[in-house]
Amino acid sequence: MTRCQNRWINAVIIALVVILRAPTLWPSMYTTDEGYYGTIADDILDGGAVYSTSVDTKPPGMYYIYAGVFRVAGRNNLFAVHLLAIFVVAATALVLRRIAARVADDWAGAWSGIGYVVFVHAYWPGDTLGANSEIFASLPLALSVLAFLQGQRRPAWGLMFLSGALVGVATLIRQPSAVNLGVMLACLAYGWLIPRTHSFARALAAGSGVVIGFIAVIAALAWYYQLQGNLHDAYLWAWAFAIRYVGSETTFPYVLKRLLTVHLAVILLSGLLWYFGIWQVVETLRSFWRRRAVSPEEILLLLWFGLTYLAIFVGWRFPGHYHLAVLPPLSVLAGQAFSRFVAEQRRSHQPRWRWIRIGIIGAAALPAIGFLIVAFVVRTQTLHFLPVVQQIVKETSANDRIFVWGSTPQLYSFSGRRMATRFVSCTHLVGAYASRPLEVRDRGESVIPESWEMFQKDWEAHPPVLIIDMSPVDPFWLAHPMTRYPVLRAYLPEYRVERVIHGDTIYRRL
Repeated sequence: MTRCQNRWINAVIIALVVILRAPTLWPSMYTTDEGYYGTIADDILDGGAVYSTSVDTKPPGMYYIYAGVFRVAGRNNLFAVHLLAIFVVAATALVLRRIAARVADDWAGAWSGIGYVVFVHAYWPGDTLGANSEIFASLPLALSVLAFLQGQRRPAWGLMFLSGALVGVATLIRQPSAVNLGVMLACLAYGWLIPRTHSFARALAAGSGVVIGFIAVIAALAWYYQLQGNLHDAYLWAWAFAIRYVGSETTFPYVLKRLLTVHLAVILLSGLLWYFGIWQVVETLRSFWRRRAVSPEEILLLLWFGLTYLAIFVGWRFPGHYHLAVLPPLSVLAGQAFSRFVAEQRRSHQPRWRWIRIGIIGAAALPAIGFLIVAFVVRTQTLHFLPVVQQIVKETSANDRIFVWGSTPQLYSFSGRRMATRFVSCTHLVGAYASRPLEVRDRGESVIPESWEMFQKDWEAHPPVLIIDMSPVDPFWLAHPMTRYPVLRAYLPEYRVERVIHGDTIYRRL
């Protein structure tokens, strides 16, 4: 590839990212996950402690990213967050391009980067356009793989340490990222045992660098939380309760439905990427089975894809945004196979190649363009809660606390009012997670022990000036009126109905 071609490919990748994420630059583009991150980020800036004064079952990385952006650009500045997400997606694509170029050639790298950018947006905008953990964790994971590949070519303990540390950073953004630690160790073991490209001493030294780098990042955060006094709370919420949530009850019909309506839909919409990615996987496995030379780099990509794909099945819920995590390794694999395919087809009969090109362009462009159009339509509906926010601001002062019954954390972040309890979402109190079967969700049983005791303790410490009841208009919360739960019901006589806005009821403390 010439220098001019190289620059044009980079320009195309960056331009595609900006175009496909353009809806996020409009004020009315917003996703629910951003409400969780933004609310906890605001609490951090107000002097709160993660997992103590504000809780959720995610690792803390995203909260600190949002808090950092808000500190620099202003509270609840989602425009700045979305700009950062554009940079992260573009950077991830360019790193993936570099990985594929190292493993194969420049054109494999180019197609890998372009494939990632296009298909990471080829699904419902609420899953693909949010500045969420899958998007942000992909960059340190891609950088960790690049550092690992560089460290393999020339023994460098520092690069291996960096690779492990980057996996640690990604794990603090999204827990399943930790599987990449096993991927790298397995790759080192393969290089020592099968092709003998590494001696045992070299594999041991490299492996120790990866492990120590990973532990260093996790230990540094643990030490920080120990100083804050919330290390035990962090363990409970980010690990113990997260596992309890993931392992909470589901049903076979619900799993089958999610497999067909979400998992299969994602694969079909990104069919071009999956087709060539699986093609490359099959070629690698066939070479391995026939005892042909398979490089450690190819094994690394195979394991990265395989373990990341298996992680999608954790909890058997298959949210659409979970699938974004598998696209980095899939894009690199697909880029290799597609590069070979293009080279072969160019040597074939010209009319046939012309029709193949049209089919490929259509398979890539239609899903991305279709959901880009959907994003511009949906964005007009994502800020329907603003009238409630305006009423909250009107009826409270900056130091007042409020309580939102339901799963609408954006009312906290958009109004700039602190939470009366530590619960960003009441789903932890009643188990009404959107990704659970209806019959399980409507039981009103929390999967987290002592959650109501925590709620009561917080309420007594700082009772809210306003209660905002979102359950009457939220289909996920219709079975969970406030009067259903004794602890909350006992506080309601101290409040009167102040106003009803589009079905949402606002109560004021007497």
